[in-house]
Amino acid sequence: MALLDIVKDSDRPDRIRPIADYVNTHPDKFVSFVKDSFAEGDKKTKNLILNLVDYLSDQLAIEVIRFAIEDPLEQIRVRGLKSAYRTRIESLNDRLWEYIEDESNPFDVRKWAVHIIASTDPRAHGKQLRKMSRDSSHDLRLRKEIIYALTNVPNDETIGTFCALLGDENPEIRQAGAWALSRVSVPDSINCLLAAMEDSDEEVRNWSIRALRDMDDAHALQMLVETMLKVEPEEQARMIRLLVEKRSEIILRAIAELLNSPDVHVRRLAAWAMGVSPYPPAMEALKELVDDEDKQVQSYAKKAIARLGGLDFTGLGLSL
Repeated sequence: MALLDIVKDSDRPDRIRPIADYVNTHPDKFVSFVKDSFAEGDKKTKNLILNLVDYLSDQLAIEVIRFAIEDPLEQIRVRGLKSAYRTRIESLNDRLWEYIEDESNPFDVRKWAVHIIASTDPRAHGKQLRKMSRDSSHDLRLRKEIIYALTNVPNDETIGTFCALLGDENPEIRQAGAWALSRVSVPDSINCLLAAMEDSDEEVRNWSIRALRDMDDAHALQMLVETMLKVEPEEQARMIRLLVEKRSEIILRAIAELLNSPDVHVRRLAAWAMGVSPYPPAMEALKELVDDEDKQVQSYAKKAIARLGGLDFTGLGLSL
């Protein structure tokens, strides 16, 4: 039976493995079929072959991917690169680096090449990738993909690069750098994240706060709450929303202090936060807010007290 007749059902999930088993036992025949199929340029057949990659032997998978990533059709090239990423094939990395450097290549081709190299051989190409991420002359989208990919390589050089990117002139790159630091979550980045909390871009500030919040480090949390207590009310409100998710005692204690804020919006958010994450030591401050001049503050305070089991508002003629 011709191989084309065999692989034609590879788009059926129940047939993929039996077809792959046959192909793996007839490697020479399959390699010849792959070579002819990609030379003839039939898109449908190429896709049928690519359906099998995850079930092929390493040698046959490499043969298929080698042809696919050189294909003139972008869709086939991208499918081949995605297969290379899933199977963590390293033998094609030198060629993939050429793809990254060639600006005439489609973005998706360069993007997947970046992710493959960063995940399979960061030692050989890490320095070049870090350099590209800092170079504003490169495609903004590709720089961001490099940053995302480098989060899988959390060494000192990479952390230093992410911190340096917090000073980039482009806010999208600063956002990506702050996001990356939130993902790798290492104490060595505390100082640069604290500095980024003063960034002019809201999303950079938000990701910096999240990064410090989620870091398993008491110093990071202490610096966060010290910052929250001294910034402007608008920033205090932002930080309350972001920090209450941590449910840390040090954070909840700081939010409780803001129940006495002269700013009504901050009081609202602080009272709301006490309802989201009940904090018993805040009970007395919450009771004082039951008679606050602002109705929303009153409502949030009552809900927080009720969650703590402190008062029966029905008996007091107050409703939640």
